[in-house]
Amino acid sequence: MNLDIFSIFNPGWWMNDNNNTLQITDSILFLFMAIPVLYLFVCALFSLGRYRNPYPASRIKHRFLVLFTVLRDGKEVIESVSHFLENQDYPREKYDIAVAATRLPEEDLMTLLQMPVNIVVPDNDRCTKVYAIQQVMERYSPDEYDMIVIFNSDNKAVSNALCLFNNAYYSGCDAMQAHRMTENLTTDIAVLNATSEEINNNIFRKGHTRMGLSAALIGSAMAFDFKMFHEIAPTLRGSDISKTTEIALLKQNIYTEYMEEVVCYSKKEENADGYEARRLGWLHSQYSSGLFAIRHLPMAVLKGKWDYCNKLFQWLLPSRFLLIALILFFTVVTTVTDWTLCPKWYLLSAAMGFTFIMALPEGEIALRFRKAIWAFPVLMFKSIFSHVLQFKKKRKAQ
Repeated sequence: MNLDIFSIFNPGWWMNDNNNTLQITDSILFLFMAIPVLYLFVCALFSLGRYRNPYPASRIKHRFLVLFTVLRDGKEVIESVSHFLENQDYPREKYDIAVAATRLPEEDLMTLLQMPVNIVVPDNDRCTKVYAIQQVMERYSPDEYDMIVIFNSDNKAVSNALCLFNNAYYSGCDAMQAHRMTENLTTDIAVLNATSEEINNNIFRKGHTRMGLSAALIGSAMAFDFKMFHEIAPTLRGSDISKTTEIALLKQNIYTEYMEEVVCYSKKEENADGYEARRLGWLHSQYSSGLFAIRHLPMAVLKGKWDYCNKLFQWLLPSRFLLIALILFFTVVTTVTDWTLCPKWYLLSAAMGFTFIMALPEGEIALRFRKAIWAFPVLMFKSIFSHVLQFKKKRKAQ
């Protein structure tokens, strides 16, 4: 029986005895896949157009604490701190640099001691990024600075980063996410990673803020009001700094701005094995946040906290690679099993592709993406494989 796409939204259709199990199962799966595609499509649509910085120059120069967190490579943070000191055009007396030095070799620690930075060594050798930041915040009083900017060890910000943060802060922004971009476009895997991050920037940051919603945090290149962050830092839990900070901010109805002009370069994994290793850590956080969202979304809806609802709903969405893989898989299955069911899947696949094309930024990354597209199946397979491994770990833990 030929299926009208919109008939599945009619409650009477589900009660029709003429509809077989295959049709009902197909319709349920289609709804589960169509909802995230529709959400991403709307966000991508809002992201279109050039970014215009709405914040005028401020005459007041606020005091900044610039924090670099180090969890793996001391050489990276030495290079990043040197780059920041040499290139930042903000008055030097108006900012201090701190380094949360975790598991650093002695020679790297000695090099940092010779630089104009404050070094904080967390008292836990296996500490998380959240714990390292909490240790740093304990060393300072709430009124010691106006803002804190948090970078990863490999981050290199543009020269006017603090100036742009300062302007937005003076205009009333208490939480900001900068535009993180990939520095090392050296392999096809790195280019695909960079493309994925730029799509996320447009959908979950630029698109969100144009819809009046908070930008998603990314874990680094973040700026906060110092006193506010000093208050919420002890309450942060887990290992994912972005998600736990987002929860703390949205519970207090604090809006997060996206500063697209504040470009911060970082390094991406250059091979599939490195991508898979990092993704396993991300998946653990994704599953935890998904369970959190299921528990708290109904109450957030009842309270009318729509920015918080949007964040919780976003955490329930599958990753982009997994979403593409699932839609393509179901399209092939319906084509083989019952071709009358497949037209809507082809339309959904086209809508998904059009969504990502809208969110794909112009420039060098887009040009290189065309040449690196062949590596996409590798990353998609790695994405699925990571989910399987994470599921097995969950089963063993039980």
